[in-house]
Amino acid sequence: MRRAGLAGLGFVAGLWLLAVVALAGLWSGRGAPEPGVEEAASSGRLLRPPSQAAQKTFRALLTLPGQPSEGLGESGQEPPPPVPADPPRGVAEPPVRGGIFWSRALEAQVPPGFSAEEAASWLRAAREARVVSLERGGCGRSSNRLARLSDGSRACVRYGINAEQIQGEALSYHLAGLLGIQERLPPLALARVEARGGQWAPVRDELRGSPWADGAVVSLARWVDNLTDVVAPAPWRAEAGAAATSGPRRLQPLSAGELRGLSQAQLVELVQWSDLIVFDYVTANFDRLVSNLFSLQWDPRVMQRATSNLHRAPNGGLVFLDNEAGLVHGYRLLAMWDKYNEPLLRSVCVFREATAQRVRELHRTRNAAAQLLHLYRTREPLAGVLGFLSEQQAQLLQDRVDFVHKHILHCKAKAASL
Repeated sequence: MRRAGLAGLGFVAGLWLLAVVALAGLWSGRGAPEPGVEEAASSGRLLRPPSQAAQKTFRALLTLPGQPSEGLGESGQEPPPPVPADPPRGVAEPPVRGGIFWSRALEAQVPPGFSAEEAASWLRAAREARVVSLERGGCGRSSNRLARLSDGSRACVRYGINAEQIQGEALSYHLAGLLGIQERLPPLALARVEARGGQWAPVRDELRGSPWADGAVVSLARWVDNLTDVVAPAPWRAEAGAAATSGPRRLQPLSAGELRGLSQAQLVELVQWSDLIVFDYVTANFDRLVSNLFSLQWDPRVMQRATSNLHRAPNGGLVFLDNEAGLVHGYRLLAMWDKYNEPLLRSVCVFREATAQRVRELHRTRNAAAQLLHLYRTREPLAGVLGFLSEQQAQLLQDRVDFVHKHILHCKAKAASL
């Protein structure tokens, strides 16, 4: 009886032992092991702790596009938004995103231009300062002067052949503000030349020997020291021998596929060039790269030479100078110069996203001229003296904005099809 009882107890203990072993086997067999884990364990290498594996797997799932939510988190709230995966170490970020926009990392490396605060401070000082001397040279045509102001700063004083050139320069400056690229232009203000006025009294004798008419409106653009020349990058070095009658025969496209092998410095400069091409098309400015293209009929190496009215500041940023050929003067001569301006625009298919957004908004609201007029009258005290665009010119401005927007959409569709 006692022996039978002990046997019974042994039998029960055996059953419990078998149950425990079975449960352990079931628990260890939940789910198949990740590929490679068994090999790593047998070789003595630890692939990663289980907790880290779970965490990385979860992040990978979050970063997959279009993954539906599996439910609420432990707090009862929706899980956090996907966390973008960091680029692999040692792999540079592509210069273009979305097929047509410069990367934000690349844009961040563009040297700063004239900040809004810096420009506003200089304009206030320039309008209040007196002109203490006028010097020849350094500011373009012979009728222009380099002015030294009583606050110690200097300014290029431009006296246009006619009023529309000064008007075009002023309007181009404020249009650059609408496009979000004004920092690339030196601060500019208008001034009225009055030999008896307080601002010009110190240079009364010099004014008598100048070709300036008393009461004329001139532009004062901030002088920038130590500027250097800029040669057009490869995408715009057109084929030599292009005839003036037919426009440039070929321009290498600036698109994402054409950027391989370029250095970081070259890419940073191209970011600024893309803004310049858009700006010059909208304003119909022919006195910059377009004039170089036109000169190919006489000078096959002109594209290897300095670009007109474009310089590089000491920090490497581009400076868009002397924009008096834009808008008014440029619109009057569209028939002659658009066969160069339009191919230039079509050669660009990579843009700063902020510039494209400004263009899209001006296209959507269809009031580019009205916005420009408001900005011009708000920021320039002498705006009423020179007047504004005619109705025909205002429509041309909107048409050219619309054309740029259409071109950007074309580039986007082309990039999506690749």
